[in-house]
Amino acid sequence: MEVLPRGALFVDLASLDVMTGHHGVRVAYARLREQLTRDRRLVRAAAYGVRDDDRPDTEQRLGLLAAEGFKVIAKPLRLRADGVRRASLGVDIAVDALELAPHVDALSLLTTDADLTVLVEAVQRRGVRVELVTSRELAPPALVEAADDVVEFASVLESVRSEGPGRRDLPTERGNARPRLDPPPRRRSRRRSPAKPDPDAVKAVQAAETSAAVSEAPATPKAPSPEATPEKPQDTAGPAPARPPVKVLPQESLSGRSVRKSSNEA
Repeated sequence: MEVLPRGALFVDLASLDVMTGHHGVRVAYARLREQLTRDRRLVRAAAYGVRDDDRPDTEQRLGLLAAEGFKVIAKPLRLRADGVRRASLGVDIAVDALELAPHVDALSLLTTDADLTVLVEAVQRRGVRVELVTSRELAPPALVEAADDVVEFASVLESVRSEGPGRRDLPTERGNARPRLDPPPRRRSRRRSPAKPDPDAVKAVQAAETSAAVSEAPATPKAPSPEATPEKPQDTAGPAPARPPVKVLPQESLSGRSVRKSSNEA
């Protein structure tokens, strides 16, 4: 009778959210556990996640993991002095892995966290073979190189995929105050955007306005020549032309009759 090696499965739920969000899928936790431990005698399957009081769905998710055969280790988010909300689950993963190392032959670790590279090397020194389940696109090279075996997360998606839309949750431990969520879709405005004017038509209108302004502008009077002024007429060759005689009209009274000269004035 063949004796299967003893194995353990540790799932970092924050990293699982990153990978499922990257591929746009959901996973069935029971299928994930069976797929990653099918050639071993399972000793412990543990899932490490965050309990967020502002999101009631986290409690539902943790309860589903417990029903699927995982031991759930969850911590509430705490605000640190630097303004980042974290749960420090890496410490719990490290302590549990080191305590369980004498009782297992292989450890399957699902994570993309670079801080767990030291843990992988510490478990290996205790004679435990470490299998890393991750995505090479998201995991740091140091973590991938430290593991004994690497299982690409995309290679097991078809076996562990769950029905329904893909998860878009991001790890709640990272970031600043709140986990990032996708913004709601923007509604399209019913107002029609104004049509862009034709640049050729704009140039034609501007040219017409400029020509009209030039034609309506008053002519600038020319300055008189210094050689020809009213006080000093310009000299011309030949005699001056004769002026027409001035016709003197007789003096008239208010009645319109002409005033005759008296005999004395004559």
